[in-house]
Amino acid sequence: MSDTQTKHKKTGIVLTLLLIALAAWIVYSFFFKEAAPSGMDRKMPPDSEIVYPVNVEVIDESIMIDYLKFNGDVVAAKSISIYPDISGVLTSLNVSLGDYVTEGEVIAQIDPSQPGQTYSVNQVTSTIDGTITDLSFDVGDTVTSTTVPVATVGDLKDLELECRISEKYMSAVALGQTAEITFISYDDITFSGTVVEISPVLDASSRTLVIRIALDENTGNIVKSGMFGSVRLITKIKENTISVPSTIVSSDDNGSFVYVVSDDNTAVRTYVETGIQVDDRIEILSGLEVGDSVIIRGQSMVQDGTVVNITED
Repeated sequence: MSDTQTKHKKTGIVLTLLLIALAAWIVYSFFFKEAAPSGMDRKMPPDSEIVYPVNVEVIDESIMIDYLKFNGDVVAAKSISIYPDISGVLTSLNVSLGDYVTEGEVIAQIDPSQPGQTYSVNQVTSTIDGTITDLSFDVGDTVTSTTVPVATVGDLKDLELECRISEKYMSAVALGQTAEITFISYDDITFSGTVVEISPVLDASSRTLVIRIALDENTGNIVKSGMFGSVRLITKIKENTISVPSTIVSSDDNGSFVYVVSDDNTAVRTYVETGIQVDDRIEILSGLEVGDSVIIRGQSMVQDGTVVNITED
């Protein structure tokens, strides 16, 4: 017999022995193990003996502040468009953007003359004290008396943010509500404001509502007309509320629930009624009480009755 045949024969014998051993183990597993006395079985601890580490939050009363976030442009609280009395050529412009003018001060002059006809120059005057916030024409332009104003004058002592909010939020806005306002130029300062005007009509094209928020204070006049501000409008303040992280609230066919750690260190599935959600917190209207220890980490590993160990990590 050649060496190759000898090797093949030995390999076949080994494979045969392995198959016999595997068959014997299978037979033992299905027949002899089932017939063996219970004391010979491997003991496995029941689920109730497995202790899971969890983190908890002890329930206490707090304040929940609901809000809307949107943006707005700073405008003068009082702003007047100045139109000429007649149409003609703008022959002189006596002011620049940012200039302060008084009531009756001449802003520009209009020459209404036509070819073959000469008329006296018409003076355009400011009707209020304020700052020039917009100039629509240059010297030499032809202006009309009704289409576009020659200038816009605003009283910049009082500034407001003109904002547009979505139609779905209009029911949450009311006069007198307070707002927190920030500007990219002063990101370390939060300004306060108050809703002073709500448009009686909705913009049909954008489905938005225009509101005005007055700046309560502008120390140093650092806020300028035309700046772009971010608004956090306070719509609801609820005191003495109970809240939990929104991520720990689960639900099944019976409703929403959380896990509370009982006095004997077991997890208790507790059904709750939820209210408003602000950022990552959700209000609990019923089901929890002050002093309850709610599982905030590890809740996905437990079930009703699971033994737990409260840890600080």
